[in-house]
Amino acid sequence: MVRVGRIPYLNCEPFFARLAGFELVSLTPRRLGQAVAAGEVDAGALSLVDFLRLEAVLDPLPFGIATDRAAQSVFLFSHRPLGELGGAVIGVTDETSTSVELLRVLLGLKYQVAPRAWVGAADPCDAVLLIGDAAIRELTSGSRFPVVADLGVEWVEWTGQPFVFARWGIRRSLPESERRDLETCLGRALDEGLASLPDIARVRRDTGWGPAEVEAYLRGFNYRLGDAEEKAIAEFTRLRSFVESRA
Repeated sequence: MVRVGRIPYLNCEPFFARLAGFELVSLTPRRLGQAVAAGEVDAGALSLVDFLRLEAVLDPLPFGIATDRAAQSVFLFSHRPLGELGGAVIGVTDETSTSVELLRVLLGLKYQVAPRAWVGAADPCDAVLLIGDAAIRELTSGSRFPVVADLGVEWVEWTGQPFVFARWGIRRSLPESERRDLETCLGRALDEGLASLPDIARVRRDTGWGPAEVEAYLRGFNYRLGDAEEKAIAEFTRLRSFVESRA
């Protein structure tokens, strides 16, 4: 049975609420990338940076998690605006692989500032990057930080392009029939999941949002990747390489 990594975040629910016939392994985005690299998992909605790192052994599937508006669950919580974070200490959740790279690009190129240090999310810091359900809970519980920056908004307003946070991939070494089967089943499960968003919203009440807010949140993502998302991936890759070359 194909082993599929399941990121337990709310924004992944449309894929998994109706998906059956696969061994599902619950993993955070960063841990999913590590599990695929180690051969422990065969497929999943990998954090974009991890997919790009592992694409030599993966076949892409036409699915992912992208947005052309607010990400609503990728936030930098800060004591001061992003343009004033030069010399700051930035805390980062250990669950992220892609969002931290997006933040590096935004700070380095959009705002032209360089933090002094990157530390863990629990360490003393001037700003902290949180993702997924933890970011939503920080927002809904009343964050202690006066500035809350949605990195999806930051990217879209700057580039005019969507941002792809995750991309589905499956191990290339698997039989073609198994790869085709997962793609077919994912497409069907996604259609059924998107058609049952009110049901998902009634069940997923653990973030502090009510059903209407959960449903609106899930409708804010593009789960099928097209030409616009492919161009956005290429642009992010280019900008990330440029930032790394200056480091």
